[in-house]
Amino acid sequence: MENPQLSIADLASIQGIIDAACSRGAFKAAEMKQVGEVYEKLSAFLAAVKAQAETEATQQTQGE
Repeated sequence: MENPQLSIADLASIQGIIDAACSRGAFKAAEMKQVGEVYEKLSAFLAAVKAQAETEATQQTQGE
């Protein structure tokens, strides 16, 4: 049996799903703070991964 895995693309899709669900009123008002906190953590993580990938790409280009 394979270990379940999430990719960066999966996490970006989850971010989009949360955004769509919020804009369509899928969450109760009392839940919005928790949803927002998770969304912000996910957004920060994805931004950090993107920045790291860009840094690595720049370093590889300069090393050639």
